Amino acid sequence: MDLPAELSGEDKKKFSVIPSRINKGPTVGTRGRRIEIEVNHVQLTFDPKKTLAIHYDCLFKPDKLSRKVLRKIMNIMRERHYPRRSPAFDGKKNLYSCGEIPLFKRPQLEDIVELPPEEGETKPLKVEVTIKEVDGESRIDLTQITKYMQRQTTEYPQKPVQVMEIVLRNAPASAGFTQVGRSFFTAPKHPITLGNGLELYHGFFQSVVLGWKTFLNVDVAHKGFPEARNVAEVMCEFKKTRYNEPKPHPSQLKFNSTELESFKKFIKNVRVAYNIPGIPTSRRKYTVIGVKRPANEQTFLFQRGENDRGTNITVERYFQQEKKYKLQFPNLPLLHVGDPKRNVCLPPELCQVVLGQIVMKKLDPDQTREMIKQAATPPDNRQQKIMNALANANFMGDDTVRDFGVTVGQQFTRVPARILSTPTIDYGANQRSEPANGEWRVQTFKQAARLDNWAIVSGSSKCQIQEIRMTVGRLRDVSRDVGMTIAEPSFTDILVHDWRMSEEDLEREMLQAFRRYKSSNVQIIVVLIGDKSYSLVKRLAEIEVGVLTQCILEKTMKRMDASTGKNLLLKINAKLNGVNHTVIRSVKDRLKGPDRVMELLKGTMLMGADVTHPSPDQKEIPSVAAVTASHDPLQFQYNMMWQLQPPKQEIIGELHKIVIKQLRYYKAKNGGRAPERIIFYRDGVSEGMFLQVLQVEMSCIKWACRQELGVDLPVTFLVVQKRHHTRFFPTSKDHMDRKGNVPPGTVVDTDITHPTQADFYMVSHASLQGTSRPTKYHKLWDDCQINEDDLEELTFFLCHMFSRCTRSVSYPAPTYYAHLGAARGRVYLEGARVNIAQLAREMESRTVQANIVNGAPMFFT
Repeated sequence: MDLPAELSGEDKKKFSVIPSRINKGPTVGTRGRRIEIEVNHVQLTFDPKKTLAIHYDCLFKPDKLSRKVLRKIMNIMRERHYPRRSPAFDGKKNLYSCGEIPLFKRPQLEDIVELPPEEGETKPLKVEVTIKEVDGESRIDLTQITKYMQRQTTEYPQKPVQVMEIVLRNAPASAGFTQVGRSFFTAPKHPITLGNGLELYHGFFQSVVLGWKTFLNVDVAHKGFPEARNVAEVMCEFKKTRYNEPKPHPSQLKFNSTELESFKKFIKNVRVAYNIPGIPTSRRKYTVIGVKRPANEQTFLFQRGENDRGTNITVERYFQQEKKYKLQFPNLPLLHVGDPKRNVCLPPELCQVVLGQIVMKKLDPDQTREMIKQAATPPDNRQQKIMNALANANFMGDDTVRDFGVTVGQQFTRVPARILSTPTIDYGANQRSEPANGEWRVQTFKQAARLDNWAIVSGSSKCQIQEIRMTVGRLRDVSRDVGMTIAEPSFTDILVHDWRMSEEDLEREMLQAFRRYKSSNVQIIVVLIGDKSYSLVKRLAEIEVGVLTQCILEKTMKRMDASTGKNLLLKINAKLNGVNHTVIRSVKDRLKGPDRVMELLKGTMLMGADVTHPSPDQKEIPSVAAVTASHDPLQFQYNMMWQLQPPKQEIIGELHKIVIKQLRYYKAKNGGRAPERIIFYRDGVSEGMFLQVLQVEMSCIKWACRQELGVDLPVTFLVVQKRHHTRFFPTSKDHMDRKGNVPPGTVVDTDITHPTQADFYMVSHASLQGTSRPTKYHKLWDDCQINEDDLEELTFFLCHMFSRCTRSVSYPAPTYYAHLGAARGRVYLEGARVNIAQLAREMESRTVQANIVNGAPMFFT
């Protein structure tokens, strides 16, 4: 993505290199209690004699073949033509050899490989194979990795690392694992269903990491694969039933439009094996491209010969008449398979989902919940699973790994770590809380809001008026504990009196009620909802009407106790412009010296940014970017701006315009005073995007500051990364929490971090289940000249400033709010058709009302 035309070319040139860290040497940060931990990185060592890799291009005809088939073909090619070599094949088209492959003095090696018919096929597979040295830079210097590690060059050795990735993936691929990106899976002996046609596969992830040494990061991995079941049985999974009610038999199955659409999404592009009982020659494999009407409704023109004018018959009658097979479930929708131009439709009862297929589709909410539940692995269990994966991958016995002179360590790496001091939580009425294991007791809010005029309304048929009144009473009771004053609600209404009420009728009733409440100047509307009304409430309230809302799930209302009530008031107080708490250094730390973190926060505008993308199968849904910024002296209150972007675009388009608006907002809330510096936490950027994000987004921020303030405001720009596979494991019971994880505040900034640039890993939260995932922070720019100790402590403190809970969270508040902002933008899109070519117009129709943005800036929390 190019810079907007009005931005300075000098900035783009300036931000073309990521600066080195401030502190250099064996240690970086110094604060905190020193400990030693293990990480799931094993050391890689290289044979110094193996210095060259040669890159070959492989062409196949036909070309649309699976990785599994291509690997079989390349193994045959190796046995025939270069048995003394063990090159690394990426499963697609790239081949790397640690020495020349004999092409017999020809420009390319050509051959035909024949494979026996696969199950469900009748003919052998003949494939034309061509291998030739790639044009251009085919010779890759593997010593560039060592030179980079020894700081002889600053250029990241992209190609040599890529070669090593493919070499090391060859071992598990050759051992029979199914490869999905950087992860490898095998079919489970005891399948665990995720629901709606998917089952859970356990596997492992691996990736080469260049730290202060070269490592292989190995972790457990989980993925949903289609269950190898009869499609008629799978269909029944998509029929929604009441709690504990059994799924219907295929003969009674009848979809509504929503259920049918869910099944269509699942089955599209899934391979099925077709077979008519008693007719072996009918066996075929097809790819499903869609769904048609049921067999007893779907008709087609059946012709017995060229001269036959044909007869329109149903698919059900065709099978009974021509195949002598009576369909058991003619009521089920047919599967449209193969070429879209042909009308080949198969009864689902005659189709079996093929085992071990890779699908890249987003899990539905129920599948996601089950995945999280099954994937949560305690640290000791996870560590053992990773060690098992190392053994099963067979790195030591693989010919390709040996041919390239790579040795893979078999033990986790021990690294120095530090446990940072926890901040004190500062409340109102001179009250304070000291966090223990990442959580603390709520006290009187720092600045408690008054709630004098409000409404509570039920958008669920399961909420009775007596339950609503009990909810109000409990909220008013617990409000006294946190210093809030809550009057009786001005309005108490039930909008849904019948569970059969349509969505259209509910929308109409809710819109009228919201408009009525707004005319009475209510401060907030508490809305009791079922599982599916959230997006409707937020769209109507924030875009159509301009009223502040707080949603409560009906199941949450029914178990409303003091703890739940206080958690709810955390959200309400923040939305009403109150301040729940702030953080200060603990007494013992204040005695040690000046409070640099508090000094840094004075006059600083903290910013967070995130871009969320649709899943790979959602090609007509835009990405959503959100940018948040603090605007109060206590660094508690934030506002949010969001925008739609083309699908998959990671760079935040026109960030300079957003930053200008944020600077104006800050000045408006601070009597015209501008911030003295910006600390920018950017979420979701992969390492391959670092330079592009730095060039474009830093240029945008700098340009906006000069344009709006007339000064070159100092900026510290950090990338926040959660999607990595590094995990920490305690080496002593003295350094672990109740779940066996390292305690909150554990930071690592040596050994496994970047050899020259400033980055660090931090566990800032206590994991409720499974193994804690550290967050990785990478500093791309730092005009503010914040040293590593101050930056790490500041980041840890900000993880205690999230308004919605009394626990430290896994990444800083500004980033968390950006994530919530992007999620809110996606809520506004739910169920709507979006014109990708007219995103500006789509944004106009989803503009949040000005009274919400200006009067209740934390509405999105």
